Amino acid sequence: SLAPLSLLALGIIGFMIGGELKLAVFRRQGGQMLALLVAEVLGAFVVVTALVGLVTGNWLLAMLLGAIASATAPAATADVLWEYRTLGVLTKTTLVIVALDDGLALLLFGFTAAIARTVLGGDGFTALTVLRPLYDIAGALALGAAVAVAFHFIQRRMREKELVLAFALGSILLLVGAAEALRVDMILAAMVFGAVFVNLAGKSGESVFSIVQRFAPPIYVLFFVLAGARLRLGALSGVMWLAAFVYLVGRSGGKFLGVWVVSRIGRAPEVVRRYLGLTLLSQAGVAIGLAILSARIFADHPEVSVAIVGIVTATVFLSELFGPPAVKYAVTKAGEVGRNVTEEDLLESFRVGDVMRTDQPAIRLRAPLAEVLDTVARGDAVYFPVVGDDGALRGVITLEGLKATLNMPHVGPLLVAQDLMEESSHTVTPNESLLEAQQLMRDRNRDYLAVVDPETRQRLVGFLIERRVHRVLQEEIARRREVVDA
Repeated sequence: SLAPLSLLALGIIGFMIGGELKLAVFRRQGGQMLALLVAEVLGAFVVVTALVGLVTGNWLLAMLLGAIASATAPAATADVLWEYRTLGVLTKTTLVIVALDDGLALLLFGFTAAIARTVLGGDGFTALTVLRPLYDIAGALALGAAVAVAFHFIQRRMREKELVLAFALGSILLLVGAAEALRVDMILAAMVFGAVFVNLAGKSGESVFSIVQRFAPPIYVLFFVLAGARLRLGALSGVMWLAAFVYLVGRSGGKFLGVWVVSRIGRAPEVVRRYLGLTLLSQAGVAIGLAILSARIFADHPEVSVAIVGIVTATVFLSELFGPPAVKYAVTKAGEVGRNVTEEDLLESFRVGDVMRTDQPAIRLRAPLAEVLDTVARGDAVYFPVVGDDGALRGVITLEGLKATLNMPHVGPLLVAQDLMEESSHTVTPNESLLEAQQLMRDRNRDYLAVVDPETRQRLVGFLIERRVHRVLQEEIARRREVVDA
């Protein structure tokens, strides 16, 4: 009864994955990515078919399992990449492949299922059975593109940003329902939706994906719970357990082999050749869906249907345990973790002392106006801390505050820094979180904070300026992405 929520999760996952398929990526590496895609799909299909066929002697079962083995779960893989803020050639290649290999898996499964039905006395090679896989893929492409164009039309005219999530989820639900009604591949349609939309919307579409991503985690959790609940250990015999083992090993080995061969021939980057295979181990939604579909198609042949459902659910359970850690290991070894960061991410990891200005010119409490103006003229700052003889912070002089003084030339010679300053009742220390410091500035409607010694809470040690914080964070983002762009 929770199946509709599982479908919604798959729709969101497909939409988010499709959002990574920007045309710029294909312009740079499209041909190589497509070659890697075909190689890892066919590698898994061939190796699994051979191993399962040798173990069971049932080559029809082996072909069907080989076709299912070629699919890769985009959800678990993409979640790890997003969680660790990865960016680089391995990340981009992985996202493209996991987004597209389900289409090839469907094509392989459709034709192998047609062959199996013919051999087992089914409907034979009718035009419908041969064209069905093509209908699945073409229908998904058309449906996803149509929903993307419609949603883009709405999103461009949307003034209330709080409605973005409602319309995005509404569009995904519409797509999921239409895919189920038309009996086309829903995940592929959702991926096309995300891919077409992100290329139509450009920069304005990034906020949509960010909003949907923040909403999605509870749905993802439920999806994986439901996937695990399908495991039935008692349904497998000893031979089937052996077949499940060789399925798991053959699928991983086939993908590794396909990636390695094409990477060597096409001279792909070293990180792709070494680690791409590790990012393709997860299986979930599509594999389970094809297993259930097999159970329906071959209901009169339990030696096929029961074996497929049992083997796939058991191996999916294991691949979902080991697949995500393998992705993390691969992107860590490739040096791509933490490169796709935003200012918000960096704010949580930086301290005030990392970005504060320590050369901020300070003004003596009793300094006359002439000395104050001379200090202002020699520096490039707009805020000037005022300190006592003991170095303790007493206040802050701003350029805005000086304007009023310059309009009163007759009293100027009588003024000292203490008369010009504003009280600074809110300060921070170098060890405090930059995120908390920025929140304090916003709460107090200020774009600066004085930084004081943590022991005395009085002696000035630096100055925090919002513009400088923004510049430092942007430089750090550029530095982390420099290697990727190179």
